[in-house]
Amino acid sequence: MRRRMKAFAAITAVMTVGALASASTALAVPADFYGLVPQGTPSASDVKRMGQGKVGSARVLVNWAAVEPADDQFDFDALDSYVGNLAASGIQPFPYLYGSAPFVSSKVGDLPQSANDLAEWEEFVRTIGARYGQGGTYWSTVYPGQHPGANPKPFKDVQVWNEQNAPKYTDPVSPSAYANVLKSTNTALAAVAPQIRIVLGGMFGKPTGGGSVKAWSFLKKLYGEPGAKGDFEAVSLHPYSPDVEGVVKQIEKLRKVLKQKKDKGAKLWITEIGWGSDNAGRLGVGSKKQGKLLKESFKLFKQKRGKYKIGGVLWYTWRDTNNADTDCDWCSSAGLFPRNGASPKPAWNSFVKFTKGS
Repeated sequence: MRRRMKAFAAITAVMTVGALASASTALAVPADFYGLVPQGTPSASDVKRMGQGKVGSARVLVNWAAVEPADDQFDFDALDSYVGNLAASGIQPFPYLYGSAPFVSSKVGDLPQSANDLAEWEEFVRTIGARYGQGGTYWSTVYPGQHPGANPKPFKDVQVWNEQNAPKYTDPVSPSAYANVLKSTNTALAAVAPQIRIVLGGMFGKPTGGGSVKAWSFLKKLYGEPGAKGDFEAVSLHPYSPDVEGVVKQIEKLRKVLKQKKDKGAKLWITEIGWGSDNAGRLGVGSKKQGKLLKESFKLFKQKRGKYKIGGVLWYTWRDTNNADTDCDWCSSAGLFPRNGASPKPAWNSFVKFTKGS
């Protein structure tokens, strides 16, 4: 168990006794297992529709630059609204902390590196943990007024950065620099919200471009950084592939590293997976096949949840978007709904068969 979690060992032991009393409950897929990665911030009506579909979790960008646009000046309005709407609809927020604040760097993907920048990051993480973790100030003082009678859903897992193995989102692509960010994150959460589990940023399996590092190679190097193993509880993968067979190969390569590094108990989150409903682009497969591939991949994750220790799977994305607003040649049609939010695609029908929503 990681250092941050030792204080909860006694509580965990008590909970384990209760869990062992019901083997069927232990084997059940958690309510937040099937999730989504919305593009941008969905409207309140979109979130309500997600709730109707019993979406279990939603990946939430916690953009350092947006939350702290100037040193020690925090703006929580947009994040409060989004997180609160999700919780009130029964959806677990799954935040990923990303982006450099403007007073640290003008480039959003720059990892904090200097001692001063890491100290600023640590302060940011402490602020997020204290506000949105168990018993956080948002849940105790703001949420009840925004959503009277609704149950809170404090952050349980926090993802650190996004695709840190690819230069498109991260500079530098460096296991050493990333390990320093993990350490600062761990230290910060230990002080204010030790129950929050740290998940590595979702790694693209085989990114392209100069300076890219395959996910399993990056992970192997990360374990070589002193103390890094103690700074996270789970890893994360974005195993994009033309077929499910390719998804499996990527998962098995990552799990092989975990076994080699004597960390085979670590959870593996699939925090992005998807295909496009148009025929354009590398993963554009058409509407019918999009639904078929969602069904096949989700069935795999459910059946192999124990073997691969899958923490959850999140589909990219909720709605289609403009081509200009996407990062790839197929992403604009990856939604479960068209841009106008009208009739759902076949992929949505596949999705709700797993969630038991409508």
